[in-house]
Amino acid sequence: MFGSIEVVWYIVLFVASIFGGFVGSLSGGAGMITMPLLLLSGLNPLQALATNKLQACVGSFTGAAHYYKNGLMDFQQSRICIAIAVIFSGLGAFAVQFVSLEILSKILPFVMILVGMYFLFSPKLSDEDRARTKYPLLLYASCAVASVYGGLLGVGIGSFVLMIFVSIAGYGLSKALAHSRVLVFSINLSSALLFIAGGNVLWILGILMCVGQMIGASLGAKLAIKHGAKIIRPVVICLCFIMSIRLIIKEFF
Repeated sequence: MFGSIEVVWYIVLFVASIFGGFVGSLSGGAGMITMPLLLLSGLNPLQALATNKLQACVGSFTGAAHYYKNGLMDFQQSRICIAIAVIFSGLGAFAVQFVSLEILSKILPFVMILVGMYFLFSPKLSDEDRARTKYPLLLYASCAVASVYGGLLGVGIGSFVLMIFVSIAGYGLSKALAHSRVLVFSINLSSALLFIAGGNVLWILGILMCVGQMIGASLGAKLAIKHGAKIIRPVVICLCFIMSIRLIIKEFF
């Protein structure tokens, strides 16, 4: 009934999913909290990734729903990016079963450092939208690359997408976070469906973590909506540097 892991891990992972949902709705990066614990619990990598994608779907959808209800999300503006996310994340999820992720895992911490430095040093970060992007093809190409990575591994994907919407699309931080949640949901849904079809999801654990994600994502989205850039920016910066340090230690030491 409980699969190949001890019952105590269900409690640990439920609590982790609440915290992951909370952090994910503020900045992305929920997978950095839940994925290592899923692997530590004794699940094989495909089961861990599949179960993580399932609960991440619910967390990103919950956050996106809160942002949409508060008028921060416009599907008309994001419909092309959403379509790209669905297609390319599916390709990434299909490829993960056949490719080695070792090189990607070693590059990832340095990419996270660059993302953190962008949010730390950029003087233009606020809730004010800038002029509409002059480079729509660059925006779509960036979404495609992020979506493939989201399907492959997905760690830190929320922070990557957030940076894309701020730096290329020109959105203010709150609006960028809202649009990033929808895009991350599209990425998670597409890849989760492929994992479900492959029979890799541990359902009882996945549903329990989905409930935790709903609780955490609701709390995080409400906090972000209330305080905007004042809380989103420092959380993103801290998360990126914490993730990069943890990944460097894991991959190189």
